[in-house]
Formats: sequence, structure tokens, C-alpha cells
Amino acid sequence: MPSSRPSMIPGWRDLTTMGPYRRDHWVALRVALAIGVPLVLLWATGSMPFAIFAVFGAFTSVYGRGLSVFGRFRMQSIAAGSLLASVGVGAVIALSPGRALLVLPAAAMWAFLMSLLGDRVRWAPPGPMFQIFALAAIAALAVGGEVLLVGIGVAVVTAAWSLLLGLAFGAVGVVVDRARARTGAAATSQPSSAAAARTAAAAAGADPARAGAAGSGADAARSGLAPVTGSIRSVRPARSSAIGRATMFAVGTLIAGAIPLLIGIGHPYWAMVSAIAGLSAATGFHRVLRATHRLVGTVLGLGVAAVLLAFEPSCLVVVLLVIALQGGVELFIVRNYTIGLLFLTPLVLVMGRLAGDVSAGQLLLERGVETAIGVAVAIGIAVLLEWRPRWQSPASSKV
Repeated sequence: MPSSRPSMIPGWRDLTTMGPYRRDHWVALRVALAIGVPLVLLWATGSMPFAIFAVFGAFTSVYGRGLSVFGRFRMQSIAAGSLLASVGVGAVIALSPGRALLVLPAAAMWAFLMSLLGDRVRWAPPGPMFQIFALAAIAALAVGGEVLLVGIGVAVVTAAWSLLLGLAFGAVGVVVDRARARTGAAATSQPSSAAAARTAAAAAGADPARAGAAGSGADAARSGLAPVTGSIRSVRPARSSAIGRATMFAVGTLIAGAIPLLIGIGHPYWAMVSAIAGLSAATGFHRVLRATHRLVGTVLGLGVAAVLLAFEPSCLVVVLLVIALQGGVELFIVRNYTIGLLFLTPLVLVMGRLAGDVSAGQLLLERGVETAIGVAVAIGIAVLLEWRPRWQSPASSKV
């Protein structure tokens, strides 16, 4: 008798589907400026050891895509607070002599709490991925308290800069959308659905990227439906338990982080982040799909990173590469996750090369191995939850 359970295996079409373009270049420009300006200033002042703190503060700018000006400001303010708290917790762990043992349970607990917060405010991108990345990466730094304190200050300033950029882009968007609405009204007495969306966006006070997302994508996000298979435009899954998802993230973080520690390879937070990235999708199938995207995109991205690192770029060239790659990430990451990883993987590795404590070859190997570990953990948890025993009530374990 054929099984009534849904297929968990994504097809080629699922991996290659490209989500709709929704004026994502505005988001790419805003995020590139949010991370680029602080990095250029740090390079100019000879303060590149604080670059990692600036990056985590700039993550503020990736939140709130497609929201109104003040809706995005509210979401980004909450996200900034969570990111800065994550950096602070990581700094406290970094000062502890037993940080190697503390970081794993602390990250798992933090994933649980940040998942609950994310569900409460419905932030997008969903899940506690950036918060865990910030906590675990800062906790791994072998620096003194003074450096950590200055670094926290850099993160605060960068987060504030990201918030200001969001408001500035929103103000420009209001002017542009209202001008287009007036032009459209003059051209025809019955505006098209696209013009109506732009008019609604202008009335809501949206940034330039808002108008392109004012239609069916926003409705899908509010209803909790699964996104287009190649896209990551989901906010949170329907019919799910906040506690269940928080537990899922905590367990995934714990398992994914423990494996690299047990086998003795560096950067265990890469495995944690990969697991969380896969588990952040809306349904069991989409979790497997997202994890597969993560693996395929990382493998391809390692080839791009190998080429870039082979040229041994200078510090300034690395800064310029980070700015360009971050823009590429934001252009594609919500349309097709695999393509986004073609930019994200070399971005992470060229930044990691700034530390100079390991060779490029070792960085490439560790990134590949730890991504595979995180992906395997995410797929294992997704399949386990989807194929739980028939006698178990779905209401008892909604994730």
C-alpha cells in the first residue's frame, strides 16, 4: 500500500526555481552600505581586528525586508538589540577560561530564547541564525577584555548606522513611490494592480523595495504559507508551536556544535549556523530543501572562494570584496538560496582570512566539513519530526 506521508526529497526543479524579483537591488545597496562604510573606516584607521564586531552590528540591516519605514525600524531595533546582546554574551564567554565547554550549552540555550523572541516579533529572516553566529564567533576570540569592550562599542555604532540607513532609504522610498503613484494616476483613471500596490506602499511609508513585495508575497508571509521552493521569503510556519520550534533549534544547535568539537576541527559555529539555516524553513520538506540548498551552494561557493583566496588579496581588497559579495547575497538569497550561497560562502571565508591564524586550505576544508555536518543534522531532525510515529498526536509536537 502506498505511503500517505509526503515526499521529503527535493527535485532538481525545487533547487533551481528562481523566486520573483522584487526590487531587491535596493535592499542589496542598503545592506552593502551598512557593512561597507564601517569596514572602510576601520581599514582607514588601522582597526581591522574589530571588523567582526562591525559585521555583526551590520546584520541589523538584513531584517525587515518589504516592511513600511516604521515597521522595519521597529523590527530592526529589536533585531539590533538581540544581536548586540548576542555579542555581549559571546564576549563574556570569551573571557572565561572554560569557554570551549561553555559555548555549546550557552549557544543551545540562546537559540531557544532567540527563537521565542523571533516568533514573538515575527522577524524575517526567521530563526536565530544570526544571533547564534554572533555569540559563538565572538566567544571563540582569544582577546582581552579591553578589545572586547571596544568591539562591543563598534557593534553598537554599526547597528545604529544600519538603523539610520533604513530610515533614510525609507524616506527616499516614500518620495519615489508617491511620485510614481501620481504619475500613474495621471496616466489612467483605472490603475493597474502594480500601481495600486505602489500607492498602498507610499501610503504606508515604504522603502523602494516595499512596492515590489506589496502583493501576494506579503499575503503569503502573513498567512504562514510555505514559500516558493527556491525562495526563503517565509516568516514562520503555519500551525506550529513556538516552544516546539525553539526546542528544535536548541537541539539542532547542540548536536551540530558538538560534532566538530568531538572530532577536533575549528569553527564549530559554522555547523551550528548551517543546522539553524536548514531548520528555519516552514515545513519538513522545505527544511530538507533549504539544507540541500545550503550544501550545494556552499560546495559551489568554496570553488569561488578558492579562486579569490589564491590571489592572496590585501586588506583593502578584502574590504571591497566583502562589500560586493554582501550586495550579491542580498540580491539573490531570497530568490534562490543556492545562488545566494555562491556569494555568502566566499564572503565568510575572505573575512575569516583576515584573522590569518589558519591557511586558506584549512579554512576551505573546515567550511565544507562543518557545513555538511550542520546540513546532516538539519535533515535528520526534519525527517524525524515529519515521520514521527503515527500514534503520536500532531498537536503534541508541532514544530
